[in-house]
Amino acid sequence: MRFTMLLLGTAAILATSANATDWTGFSGALTGGYDYSDVKGVGNNAYTFGGQANYAVPDSHLNVQGLVSYSELRSQRVPLDTWTSGGAITWRNDAYAFGVNGNYQTERAVGNNINYGTYGVFGEWYPVADLTLRARGGGISGGFAQFNKDGGYYGVGANYYVLPQLALKTDFSYTTLGSLHWTDFEIGPEYMPLEGVPVSLAADYTHEDVGYVGTPTHSDGVMVRLTWHLGDGNSLAAFDRSGPLDARTVALPVDALLYAYNGAAR
Repeated sequence: MRFTMLLLGTAAILATSANATDWTGFSGALTGGYDYSDVKGVGNNAYTFGGQANYAVPDSHLNVQGLVSYSELRSQRVPLDTWTSGGAITWRNDAYAFGVNGNYQTERAVGNNINYGTYGVFGEWYPVADLTLRARGGGISGGFAQFNKDGGYYGVGANYYVLPQLALKTDFSYTTLGSLHWTDFEIGPEYMPLEGVPVSLAADYTHEDVGYVGTPTHSDGVMVRLTWHLGDGNSLAAFDRSGPLDARTVALPVDALLYAYNGAAR
């Protein structure tokens, strides 16, 4: 509840000040949401809040964007908090966009800290007006289980705009970090119901397969997101293509790891 109140409060402040602020060159999004996942009968609830900002450098195709987010996962067993921050430099036009990005995450669970960073390249291609294709890849390095680990990731995705206000979105990714490897898949709609009100609602089905030191497991779940879009635009498609690009942060499969940590997977 406190994440929802923070999101709505921030959105109200921004809406009140919009007429007195020059947003030329700036765009962004504020997002709050709820995640549920089930790992072999163990339920996990997570609450998230985050923001992204993008600045288009005048008289160029260059853009600079940044993000910060917080997630609080509450399973039946162990709580875990995650902070993420990062940024990207992108080059964009009406047909495609690409960039380089880096993120840093810190997580705390059962008295231990897990810190890791990611770096990579990503891009979008707009073959037709109603379709966006995404791709990304890079490296990951950090402390996990008291050891320094290195790995990599890649991912692909697509947005199909059934209507300017309605999109069907899907994404797939594969990540390795030392002896840990996992795949993520998600699919679902995003809808902006009210014309002139830049708020969208998304709901995704998620599936995750995880392998860790020879112990495979998986989870299924749902994500619900409420997003307030900032900047120029009158449709979901316009905000997606003019706002911060979707670089997709790499996230550890913490629900499955907590399950294994507590011995339930043994």
